[in-house]
Amino acid sequence: MPLPSLALRAGMQAAAKKRFFEADGLSLEHFLAKRRVISLYREILRSLKDLNKSDADEIRHWARSDFERYRSEKDVEKIKNLITSGKHQMHSVQKSLMLAQVK
Repeated sequence: MPLPSLALRAGMQAAAKKRFFEADGLSLEHFLAKRRVISLYREILRSLKDLNKSDADEIRHWARSDFERYRSEKDVEKIKNLITSGKHQMHSVQKSLMLAQVK
């Protein structure tokens, strides 16, 4: 059996990649955005480790409800905007908490 040509092999790899990312209806861009969302959520949770339990629970609940609200969002541009907004909110809350602990 002859080996597939280089062009055929590249086409097969592209088709496999497309099937992988579109198996659940996600494009590569959606997949990458999803990874960034998960990364942001984990970063938020890690930032709570130094807080007292009640503050951490309140912020965790607030973050989770915001993430759940936009869970089914499919527009990649809106997802990118939400990630940016989430990062700004996280940094704002961190600064506020640092100032509150200093006093």
